[in-house]
Amino acid sequence: MTLVSGKFEVGNVLTPNSMAQTIERALLNLVPLGENEDPMGRRKLVLAIARGVCLHLRDNGVSVHVTVPNVPGPGTHQENATIDVDLGGWS
Repeated sequence: MTLVSGKFEVGNVLTPNSMAQTIERALLNLVPLGENEDPMGRRKLVLAIARGVCLHLRDNGVSVHVTVPNVPGPGTHQENATIDVDLGGWS
């Protein structure tokens, strides 16, 4: 699976099912838009956060470990994770 930060799509909406869209929904649940508030400022903020999180995970993937129990028998197998990111054309 690739982590998708998202981007601005047609109509200035965030990419469906992206990290940015998920963050935007969470923010709206906590702090609804004010009367006459333009959502673009928030969308820029959540897109920047999503891109930063994706870049941080990609650049520090060696810090993420996956532990898989050995089957059969005791013990575990551990190796570094590979993190794929899609920054929506931004680098």
